[in-house]
Amino acid sequence: MRAAIKILMIIPFTGFVLASCEGPMGAPGKDANSSCLKCHNTEKTVVIEEAFDVSAHYEANPRTGKYCARCHTNEGFKEVTRKPWASGVLISTTNDVTNGTRMDCETCHKHSSFEFTDDTITQVLRTTAPVSLAYNNYSGTTDFGKINNLCASCHQIRGARYVAYSDATPPTGGPVTNKAFNELPYFPFDNTKEATTVKYTVGTSFSVHDGNQSNLFAGINGYEYSGKTYTRTWKHSDNSCTDCHMNEYDATTETGGHTFKVNTAKCTECHNGSDKITPAQSLIDAKRIELAELLVSRKVFRKTTGSSGVSYSAVPSHDFYGTLFPGVSSATKYATALPATNTVSATTGLVVYGNTVTWAVDADYALRIGREWKYGELGAAYNYVYINSELSKGVHNPTYALQLLQNSIDWLNSN
Repeated sequence: MRAAIKILMIIPFTGFVLASCEGPMGAPGKDANSSCLKCHNTEKTVVIEEAFDVSAHYEANPRTGKYCARCHTNEGFKEVTRKPWASGVLISTTNDVTNGTRMDCETCHKHSSFEFTDDTITQVLRTTAPVSLAYNNYSGTTDFGKINNLCASCHQIRGARYVAYSDATPPTGGPVTNKAFNELPYFPFDNTKEATTVKYTVGTSFSVHDGNQSNLFAGINGYEYSGKTYTRTWKHSDNSCTDCHMNEYDATTETGGHTFKVNTAKCTECHNGSDKITPAQSLIDAKRIELAELLVSRKVFRKTTGSSGVSYSAVPSHDFYGTLFPGVSSATKYATALPATNTVSATTGLVVYGNTVTWAVDADYALRIGREWKYGELGAAYNYVYINSELSKGVHNPTYALQLLQNSIDWLNSN
């Protein structure tokens, strides 16, 4: 029924869409329909919309805060890709995108030309420029390949976010000066000092935000232990994101095409009907859990069992101001948490971002390591997060994923 409605909606307006289409002028004497109708026809657009409607890109509600809107709204993505990366496009949109909408066709597509003689796909994508990565604090660019650059603009490790903290009720004699927070305070890692120590404080994070697919695919930006060899490429390294995530559309399984969900039935055709994905994921996941359990045993991770299963998270060694948490019960109050205290400006209507430092007796003392972390432990913890948050369970580059996990396990067992 939904498809039928769309057909009825599209047919009356087809002429209008083509007539009002904006873009560069084509060559003299050429019929525009010969170019436009290759894509802008009812048969194709109905199938594309049907697929896109079940994609995660469309189903996710827009997130309009400026730190999220760059990748979670149509308007935000267009803003941050409007200028070259070198022009200073960094961690957010200029302001909150208060009327932001979810992704649609024009989020990823625009017409840079109507002369599709050389590279049709490239000319209808919003950007194919090399990407400045948050991991490197947006220094320089990395070229993942034309269409992959579009995907990597968002599917990468999330960078620093700058949020103001207030300390309204410190204990007597306690700190009162605000302290900045960086999402990636230790990156890029220095793997020449793995035995040295580092404070892992409340309010710091090496979260990669479920988005480092491009980094893993390229075999880059994991923590690489000194003296170890890492393999960047594997047999699918020459593929594009779309080779798998936009393979043949299957309306029954709602996979392939503009669903961006891999049609695994087409994958097994290349492997003589054999499922290569599940065994690889199982092997990598076993190593992920092995690494997590080692980190728990060293009291740098905690293990939590809830309704959604088992999860692991890093345990800070120091409070927000760098005071060591002891591994025993203490009546001393520490800067233990940073609850959000965002407000809306009465003048602009925009969100004013802020957090308040919470002072409390440490209830997690039994989980604390009672010392600074070793840099090698920090690297191992980051590698766990790198794989755990990547969402494919490592299959975007199983060779590199297994090396990151196994070398982390080996270092912990030897140190």
